[in-house]
Amino acid sequence: MGNAYEMMAVADNCPGYLPIYDGFQSSTGEPRNKSCRNCLNFEKGICTINYYDKVVKGLDQT
Repeated sequence: MGNAYEMMAVADNCPGYLPIYDGFQSSTGEPRNKSCRNCLNFEKGICTINYYDKVVKGLDQT
């Protein structure tokens, strides 16, 4: 997996991102720091729905 900034960019662009509620939310209901690390589909450092690599490749295209 990538660094913290890459994980945040992936989460911002991932159609499978589902936030884990950690007690800190903004007024819009979104987590303060959207990242793969606080996604329900990210377990033990692995994207369980296999979106991570696909999203990273899409980021590289821009």
